[in-house]
Amino acid sequence: MSTSKLYQIIPSEVCFSCDVCCRFLEADSPLAPIFTETEKQHIISQGADPILFQPQADGKSSQIKLKLHKDFYICPFFEPETSRCSIYANRPFDCQLYPFALMFNEDRNSVVLGVDMLCPFGEAHLETEAFQQHLQHVISYVESETVMEQIAANWSLIGEYQDTVKVFHTLNQKLTHATPTINPRR
Repeated sequence: MSTSKLYQIIPSEVCFSCDVCCRFLEADSPLAPIFTETEKQHIISQGADPILFQPQADGKSSQIKLKLHKDFYICPFFEPETSRCSIYANRPFDCQLYPFALMFNEDRNSVVLGVDMLCPFGEAHLETEAFQQHLQHVISYVESETVMEQIAANWSLIGEYQDTVKVFHTLNQKLTHATPTINPRR
């Protein structure tokens, strides 16, 4: 999946001081990052252990296996001492998208894009002009033909509805029709 046009709006210093991302309450969290096959193979070619990846029901993507750290679980690429990602330059689309989230709506009849309100930056800057402009950029990017095709092929990237995500946009209905009615990811 090409992600060259998707940039991160959250300043690094904010991320480095946050304790939300890359941490999970359970080992099998449905929110652990999803890698497309291309992303997975690239990270493996950079030295990642192939056993870190769990194949998903779509047959084309894999979810990272989390590891225990203190009383929670973390992505194996997350460095808790520095709050940095060891694969940041090559992180998967799923991570690049954050604090935005792809998910089914509550009725499960469409795919929506929202902002995770657990992200302190997203919550604090949601109404700013810069954030709203970035949201429009993300919508355009996600709805580009190439990205929509990749999401449809890797439908495990679409999560179940989360009430902590504020929905801003319903994605093209072609995407909803290209996904199965049951998504085992989340």
